[in-house]
Amino acid sequence: MPRLAPLPLSPELNDLAQLFGKTLGFVPNSVLIMQRRPKLVRAFTALTAAVWDPQGEVDRGFKRLVAHVASRTHGCHY
Repeated sequence: MPRLAPLPLSPELNDLAQLFGKTLGFVPNSVLIMQRRPKLVRAFTALTAAVWDPQGEVDRGFKRLVAHVASRTHGCHY
């Protein structure tokens, strides 16, 4: 259970919600929690876009594998 409850999606961040919906199929709770600080959500989204940039040198499948192992190591069951 998160320390802070996720908030309903703010209309201010609707553009980012559509992006997450398109790429993941849902808006992560982390984003719904971070929206208390909209600049933080926008920075997080920019970082995510840079990591998953298709022009990057690291294979996308390998990035997914590293993300999966890191998440499982820290107890994430998504």
